[in-house]
Amino acid sequence: MTERGSVPGSAGSEAESETELAERSAALEGQSAEAILAWVFEHYAGRRIGLSSAFGPEGCALIHLARAIRPDVPVYTIDTGYLFAETLAVREAFRAQGADIRVVEPLVTIRAQAERHGPDLFARDPDACCEIRKVEPMRRVLDRLDVWITAIRRDQAATRQGTPILGSARRGDGSLVVKVAPLVAWTRKDTWRYLLDHEVPYNPLLDAGYTSIGCEPCTARPPGDDERGGRWSGTGKTECGIHHL
Repeated sequence: MTERGSVPGSAGSEAESETELAERSAALEGQSAEAILAWVFEHYAGRRIGLSSAFGPEGCALIHLARAIRPDVPVYTIDTGYLFAETLAVREAFRAQGADIRVVEPLVTIRAQAERHGPDLFARDPDACCEIRKVEPMRRVLDRLDVWITAIRRDQAATRQGTPILGSARRGDGSLVVKVAPLVAWTRKDTWRYLLDHEVPYNPLLDAGYTSIGCEPCTARPPGDDERGGRWSGTGKTECGIHHL
């Protein structure tokens, strides 16, 4: 399934306040990822729950974990038009296993973007390119969800160290979406142990020295031990902006 264009607005009961979410998040600290996901699916039964994945190692583990509890959970993924062929192959491997993969595309094609902003916007203004090709599509995904499950780990980057298990994101109209990060306490080693123990499909570029994979023009092998050091290398940029919504 590929989705473009406008989406319906929010439905379902009102989400908790941010204070209530913080209290529940604190109570979930120390629980396993499986236990957190089971609680989420039970507590938010009847709400619109979905997870997002760019098919990095954590995202692949998250799909496998979530589908073990709820096989039909929708998996939203953004196809920026700049993805590696290997990333697309992993996406299709999960689809072949029966995962409900929902591909969301930018409203602007790469050709139209180049006509409006000049070629290779990613090289001149990566924030603007991410806004068009990642952030705006994610805003449309949030319009479809009441609960957004993500694969963030706290030790991935300094920008993620304070990530709560239960947090919030905001739709364009300001309304709240519950944001769940069941893997926050995992390490990179935990992720790989899970992938290998459960024979989960993953991107073969990770065996070739890449540690974090996004759009092909903005992804390289990291120069050092920084797991996300190969993303937008040399620009000072560390996040695409999705997790600032």
